Amino acid sequence: MPKSLWVTAALLFLFLSACTSAAIPTHEAELELPQPTQAEVASVLKYHSLDTKTQIEEIDLVLNVIAGGDAQELRNLFGFTKIACKSIVNALGGPPPCRNGESEGTIVDVLPFLGSEGSYLRKDEINQFPGLNVIGLYAIYQVSDTAYSEESFPAGEYGVMLVTPDNFPGIVLQVKVGQIVRIDYIYDRSSFDVILQRDASIVLLNPNLK
Repeated sequence: MPKSLWVTAALLFLFLSACTSAAIPTHEAELELPQPTQAEVASVLKYHSLDTKTQIEEIDLVLNVIAGGDAQELRNLFGFTKIACKSIVNALGGPPPCRNGESEGTIVDVLPFLGSEGSYLRKDEINQFPGLNVIGLYAIYQVSDTAYSEESFPAGEYGVMLVTPDNFPGIVLQVKVGQIVRIDYIYDRSSFDVILQRDASIVLLNPNLK
């Protein structure tokens, strides 16, 4: 083969190799993908301002504290459930696990969290709760009698549905007598309206669809 053809073939090989390498993202590049911004979340989920008033005293109390952003004031609203711990428990719906040194059936004060699995915040761990990173209010509803509720995971009288800028887009505060008795995490944006249809007996504040 003439020398000029060897040079042309070599250049063509290098060009194709470079194109192939550029088309295959590395693992490192995938890990560096940016997270959704508040504006991107807002473009999918319309929401009300956190300073919205409902004229329902116990709900407005909770909203005022959330809007103020004071984590300690928020922790003061926690209504803990007294329940007996167990040595062996199921991930969802079971009672809180006993700590080392606690006998089976010891009564403990906990705030339940409900997501893909259930978990608890003990009363003596309250200062570990960092507060809520929320950007808006999606809806408020009266909780139906058919909504999920167990002794270990009590439902509230009201559900306060909040939008977050995090990887999981929402939180529902279960509120009863002005206290937060359970915190539910929403992991899928499409679940907001599903939860309203499933768990609401009356929607007190509808989603802002403008």
